[in-house]
Amino acid sequence: ALEEKGIPYADEPLVPFPKTPELLALSPIGKIPFLRDGDVVVPDSSVICAYLEKKHPRPALYPSEPADYAKALFLEEYADTPLGQATLPLLFEGVVKKLLQGEGPDEARVKVLLEQELPPAMDYLESQAPESGDSVLARFGIADIAIGTQLAILPGVGVEIDARRWPRVARYFHALLARPSFKTVMRE
Repeated sequence: ALEEKGIPYADEPLVPFPKTPELLALSPIGKIPFLRDGDVVVPDSSVICAYLEKKHPRPALYPSEPADYAKALFLEEYADTPLGQATLPLLFEGVVKKLLQGEGPDEARVKVLLEQELPPAMDYLESQAPESGDSVLARFGIADIAIGTQLAILPGVGVEIDARRWPRVARYFHALLARPSFKTVMRE
């Protein structure tokens, strides 16, 4: 969202895992990300994006038409819940455990995520993904940022989107990766 809006930013170092008093002071639910904007601290990615939209309304990431606005909010929530419930644990198992705990992944858990959690989330996403292009709605916005963020976890944990099973999602993800904002973030 920051890249799309052209807002300069600097990453802060990750707060150590698990929930520390420092993290809980910044994010009472104990999760990252959070945004520090001067004296204002905004936890949760959805809330951060809404805050940025109010503070920097152009370019708009949220549709102005009520039906598209509702669909964008739902797809953002979908990315956070069913899709995120499959991708975020894959990130934890494939990356976080090794980096922060010095442990390998729980292979049984990874298998459940890949065989039982991810497929239904991707099946629904297939029904929503565009035939071509980088936006599930008329123009790129918050739904695409939320979905793209979750899909971007997959290559980092060695999971390729099955283009035979989910051709629209695979094309959509490749279109997202071609956007300058995604190129910049994926390099970081």
